[in-house]
Amino acid sequence: MREKGIVTMPTPFDQKIIWLHWMGGAVAEESIYELAQTVKGNTPNAAGIAIKTSNGVVWQGEYDVKAALAITGPEAIRAWVDELAANGLETHLWCVLQGRKIQEEADLVIQACNVPGVRSMILDIEVGARYFGGQTAETARALITAIRAGIPEDFHLALCFDPRGYHPRDIHIQEWLPYVQSLHPMVYHWHFSEASRGPRGYLDDAFRVLAQYNLPIVPMLEVYADPATGTPVPPDQIYDAGMYSFESGAAGITYFRLGSAGAAEFEAVNRIEVEGGHHEIVRPIDDEDEEEPLEFMVVTDAVKVRTAPSLEPRTVISGRVLYRGTRITVDPTSREEADGYVWWRHSTGWSAERSIDGSTIFMMEYLEGDSEEQNTTNVPQPAFLFQNLPLDLSLVQWIQYYGNTIFAYNNGFQHNYHSYSQGLHGGFDLGHLGGASVCAGVEGVLKYSGNKRAFGPNRVDVQVNSYLIIYGHLANATTLPEGTRVTPDTVLGQIDYNQQHVHLEIRYQQYIYNPLLFMPNTLCDALLARFPAEGSRRFCSENGWDQWLTVFDQPVITLGGEYIGPPH
Repeated sequence: MREKGIVTMPTPFDQKIIWLHWMGGAVAEESIYELAQTVKGNTPNAAGIAIKTSNGVVWQGEYDVKAALAITGPEAIRAWVDELAANGLETHLWCVLQGRKIQEEADLVIQACNVPGVRSMILDIEVGARYFGGQTAETARALITAIRAGIPEDFHLALCFDPRGYHPRDIHIQEWLPYVQSLHPMVYHWHFSEASRGPRGYLDDAFRVLAQYNLPIVPMLEVYADPATGTPVPPDQIYDAGMYSFESGAAGITYFRLGSAGAAEFEAVNRIEVEGGHHEIVRPIDDEDEEEPLEFMVVTDAVKVRTAPSLEPRTVISGRVLYRGTRITVDPTSREEADGYVWWRHSTGWSAERSIDGSTIFMMEYLEGDSEEQNTTNVPQPAFLFQNLPLDLSLVQWIQYYGNTIFAYNNGFQHNYHSYSQGLHGGFDLGHLGGASVCAGVEGVLKYSGNKRAFGPNRVDVQVNSYLIIYGHLANATTLPEGTRVTPDTVLGQIDYNQQHVHLEIRYQQYIYNPLLFMPNTLCDALLARFPAEGSRRFCSENGWDQWLTVFDQPVITLGGEYIGPPH
């Protein structure tokens, strides 16, 4: 159900941990009972098991070596349902769809979903020759409509896919969305990073990409070792992935997979607390409050709704989110400052307006007579100038301009520009092979330096008045304490040998500005003389597109706003 931008759709995954099971040959147990006992004994907080039923047009049991665990059809699934229920566990299903023989494939899924006691079916849709790779949108539509037509109207279908880069586009996600009730992004952080990164950045990216679809999100997390290095996932990261998922608004979580989890992995999952708090009823705003209610409008991609003004993960109300453009009325007497944010109570819970220091804005006060267009474009004009380029011009080897660039047109989906910066390039890139120093170029205050935010391996933020300047992709980032005043010559880091550029981004609240507007004419002239906007640096005019074709004629970008770039 949708009401005023809030997703309240219940799912069979709400506040649950579900284990995924591949096949009998992948686990040590010899029977369904033994596997159920392993799950209940090691992770009593887990609610159930999702068993793989089919791979394309073949029952999964065709690949299994243990008859007692093999899925060979509806009767085998029924045996799982009965045994798991006897051990206090739910039965969920998952399958891999390939799209080669539509009706045969759909028939297996339909048979599986119609077994009494099954809670859901997770449809695994991936690119690649062994999966759904190379199939058309028409195939996707025919397959999902055939499945939906053969199962009960209220049966829960979930869509599992890789949310990174072009993957959602390549599986034709728009064809699946009308027929599924939850999204299950694969967030295999240890695998994706070859055992080098934690889960939070990948989860942040997944939630940002999927927020636009307005469906409950159930991340599929990883307990298996990195295939490239053989390195096990650190148990603390397994735990953190689960807790951070709930903190980010996940309806539930799943872990892939049984057979890969040993004592350390089970113990990490068992530490995750999944009950309590999320469904507390919040008192509606009293119409007789003495003060006039305040009205806010959401200006970021999505804002969580909580049971209390706190970042405590257990306060997140599962599946309830306020999306960009939503207008809410808050109790003017409810303002709280906690955990670094300003909070307000509204009719469905508590939400953050902004960080206390004003560096992060989620909602803006909606004034009488305002329009959404005014709220997203009424931003101040540049109020400072760079005194020198962050990377000395004599060292710059290439650049990418801000905005409607041909690079953004050709590569934006791969780099998530469509979700982050409205399909345009949200910064100004200065290229170098690596090792050159990057300085501030302005007078300001150091706000952040580290590797916990986007634009790795390191990022440095400098605040100038109400503007935030981001220096991304740095090596050897400064260790100066936050709050230190920086000068134009303060060294913030070096060009990384892998990234080979610094990404310069200027924000005001939830908006991104063209950095060239903050540079003196002499500096702009020198840049344009050496790097004219042509060739690989040109602005996109494909398919008759005729907007934003010069360096200075570029739009203000709304963070996480709708796509405004040229059509593909």
